[in-house]
Amino acid sequence: MAASDLTSLTAPLAMQRVTLEATATNAREIQLPSWARSVYIAFQSSVYADEAGRVSHEGTDGATLGANYMPVPAGAALTLAINVGRSTGARSIYVAGSSASAYAFVTVMGQEA
Repeated sequence: MAASDLTSLTAPLAMQRVTLEATATNAREIQLPSWARSVYIAFQSSVYADEAGRVSHEGTDGATLGANYMPVPAGAALTLAINVGRSTGARSIYVAGSSASAYAFVTVMGQEA
């Protein structure tokens, strides 16, 4: 599957459901808008089931995540702060579910100008 491009979402707050790879533990690239200042991620294997997932700053869309990832326990979520001074271009994170065709629910937060 191709990367999930969220760069066209409008500030200061946007929410998006992202379908993960059909193969469990394979990475999905999520391209973040330049205005993003933090990202909140929760995982579900289906509409009503809690499932663990993984988040990484590196990876290849469609491939298994490497050893550098943050596990997200079942029933939990993760918030990532994004350094404002690093870049104004698109940013990516890589997420993988522990079951096939799981979902990641992504909230991208910015700040008002």
